Amino acid sequence: MVFLLSGWEPEPVLLLVMLIPLTISGVIIYSSYVAGRMEYVLGEDELKVSFPLSPLRVSYSKIKCAAKVETNLRFRLFGVSLPGAHWGAFTTSSLGNAQVYATRYNGEFVLLELLDGEKVLLSPKEPAPFLEKLREKTDFAEPTMAGVVEPSLVKQLVYVQVAVVAVAWLAFVAYVASIYPGLPEIIPVHFGFNGVPNRYGGKVELLVLLAVSALFPTLNTVFAFKFGKYNKGMTIFLSAVFLLAVGFFALAVNQMLQAI
Repeated sequence: MVFLLSGWEPEPVLLLVMLIPLTISGVIIYSSYVAGRMEYVLGEDELKVSFPLSPLRVSYSKIKCAAKVETNLRFRLFGVSLPGAHWGAFTTSSLGNAQVYATRYNGEFVLLELLDGEKVLLSPKEPAPFLEKLREKTDFAEPTMAGVVEPSLVKQLVYVQVAVVAVAWLAFVAYVASIYPGLPEIIPVHFGFNGVPNRYGGKVELLVLLAVSALFPTLNTVFAFKFGKYNKGMTIFLSAVFLLAVGFFALAVNQMLQAI
């Protein structure tokens, strides 16, 4: 095996495939490390959820009501679940969908309902004292809208992020459109681990590839405006994921060209 591989230089796509599991492993290790570091901080003007993967900041003036509830997290729509930490959008057994920053999967939570209808579930160790301290900061019955500071930086970042991912995808579309007329009718469409084509097909399969890749800017836009609303971490994470996805498709097309 050593002699067979001694003169072999891996292709970029193969290198990317090899890096994916390593990257995922690194993310899992890092996520497990930070899972137990979730902390709820009641500051002067806002509630801060300290969580390295995606910190959350909510102005007290945005909180419509808060209460102690008992519920179960059911399906994770987006986010992660690790030992001791659950973060992201979840469906619950009794509250519908909610944005979760919790250290438990069921039991007692603190439910925050924001003025825009967003529901946020927290899991402080002692919900009752946490709510008492929160009531000292704001009046839930009659929230004061004066002085509300919109997270303009985060909103601008969301707009820029959506535009960057869309432009990257349009550049990929333009690249494919520029090479498509000059391609032969039959092209390599699948490769083995040694970088050698092992299946050929019509060049129309590139159009299928474009159609699938259209999901990237679409899903990115939905997730960024839905879940990147209150924190930059989520927005940056989404941009990294979808830019890598577009880049992977571009590398796949380049691999096809080199094999023709």
